[in-house]
Amino acid sequence: MIPVKLALKNFLSYGEDVPPLDFSQFHIACLSGNNGQGKSALLDALTWAVWGEGRKASQEKKADNSLLRIGQKDMQVEFIFDLEGDRYRIIRTFSLVKKGSRSSLEFQVFSEEDNDYISLTCPSLRKTQERITKTLRIDYKTFINSAFILQGRIDEFSRKSARERKEILSEILGLSRYDELANLAKSHLKEINNIIMTKESRLEYIYQEMANLDFYKEKIKELSESYKD
Repeated sequence: MIPVKLALKNFLSYGEDVPPLDFSQFHIACLSGNNGQGKSALLDALTWAVWGEGRKASQEKKADNSLLRIGQKDMQVEFIFDLEGDRYRIIRTFSLVKKGSRSSLEFQVFSEEDNDYISLTCPSLRKTQERITKTLRIDYKTFINSAFILQGRIDEFSRKSARERKEILSEILGLSRYDELANLAKSHLKEINNIIMTKESRLEYIYQEMANLDFYKEKIKELSESYKD
């Protein structure tokens, strides 16, 4: 995943009229500044756009409310990135409404033929999120334990259980691909075994019929003689 553009609206310390961050202008970046200037907020914006995850209060299940700029009722993050020769765009929004909150998620891919983005968004937010994660082949948990270390949580990986560390390393190394190949091989082997069983059953029937060949010849002879009489 190669970042191309990040645009924020009412996200943490960033307000409404924030110029988008154009990653195409540089190859290596260093974020520096005093505390509270919004350095970590840019990284939170990236993870929230892609996975809907970011910094949150300990009592909250989701990060949305903690990320909304104080005094505002809606926020949006647009993230454009390149992956394996294709350009994708994710637009995630969150709004406070009278009866709670409302979220939306759009996933798009750029079409050179149409010179515009084509929607990859699924009927539900959950399905769209699954599609994004499947496209990237990395989830939030793996990302924050490999490519991105959360502020104040440098020991995130070491605090995991042995099983969780194994799962994360498996995702990083792409070992799940071998599990998929193993399942495909098992499925193919099952199909071959079914074909073999069908052929063997057919051969057994043929052998049985061949064993009765003399009997059939005798019957034909008797019928022929009976017909002559």
